[in-house]
Amino acid sequence: TPPNGKIPPASPGTKLPRRDPSKGSSPPRPLSVSPPGFLISKCCLPLFKAKPGKAKRVRTIFSSEQLARLEQEFARQQYLVGQERCLLASSLHLTEEQVKVWFQNRRIKWRKQSLEQQRAKLAKMGLGTPQR
Repeated sequence: TPPNGKIPPASPGTKLPRRDPSKGSSPPRPLSVSPPGFLISKCCLPLFKAKPGKAKRVRTIFSSEQLARLEQEFARQQYLVGQERCLLASSLHLTEEQVKVWFQNRRIKWRKQSLEQQRAKLAKMGLGTPQR
């Protein structure tokens, strides 16, 4: 402790020794100090609580050819199951899961677009927005 009795604040990134409650059984381990104002947002907590060995899913980036074919199939039919999904996935070099999720997301996008078009038509006719 300094002569004035006050401990100066640690500078960002400083390693401070931890106190061992059992006094001397092991050497002190360094404690990382975060920079001032650094807070972990609640949205980031799942990243820190991830189970060991479980990797975060990587976002699939589809090629323009894959997207064109997926859109073509979606225009033909909005639900793709079983062997059709398996054949499409293998022809596009994707997993069935990737194709399934793409179709799920595309149906959501389609519903949103349909709802917006419906609202635009009603607004044009002067009827306002529909109630849910």
